[in-house]
Order: sequence, then structure tokens, then C-alpha cells
Amino acid sequence: MRVIAVCALGLAIICGIVSVYLGWRNDGLRDQLEAAQGRLSVQARQIQNARQAAAVLDAHIARLQAERAAHQVQLKELRGKEGYHAPLSDFLGDVFDGL
Repeated sequence: MRVIAVCALGLAIICGIVSVYLGWRNDGLRDQLEAAQGRLSVQARQIQNARQAAAVLDAHIARLQAERAAHQVQLKELRGKEGYHAPLSDFLGDVFDGL
């Protein structure tokens, strides 16, 4: 009977030690999980900010391309007008030389 009681007590102590160890390990893992979730949420916000910035830049590029196309049309119209290739007047020639 004594042997059984000693074995039961030893088993209870071992189970207690194992449960304390597992609790300690789970606390550490929980802390690591919370830190990883925090990093993940920060990265998700950074991705969202990058997508918003990309959308703004895409809109800006589209606007610049539209302006460039409009300027190309105006340049083509100017080149098609009479006197485009004519030499500058004396006054405009002097101004151009001064620049």
C-alpha cells in the first residue's frame, strides 16, 4: 500500500510539474502569438496605405497622359498652321537670341 501511495504521490508531483511547465510554455506562445498578430495588423495597414498611394499615383499618371495627349493635339494644330516654319521677325529673333 505504501508503494502505491508513494507512486501516486510521485505521479501527482510529476503531473503538477508538467502542468506548470505547459502553462509557462503556453504563456510564452500566447505572447509570441499576440506579437505576431500585432506585426500582421501593421503590415496589413501598410499594404492598404501602399494600395491607396498607388491608386493616387495611377490617377495622377492618367491625368498627365491626358494632358500630354491634349498638348500633342495642340502642337499638331500649330505645326499645321501657315507660317509655322517661317523665320522669326527681327524683334522676336533678338528676343530669342537674348534668352
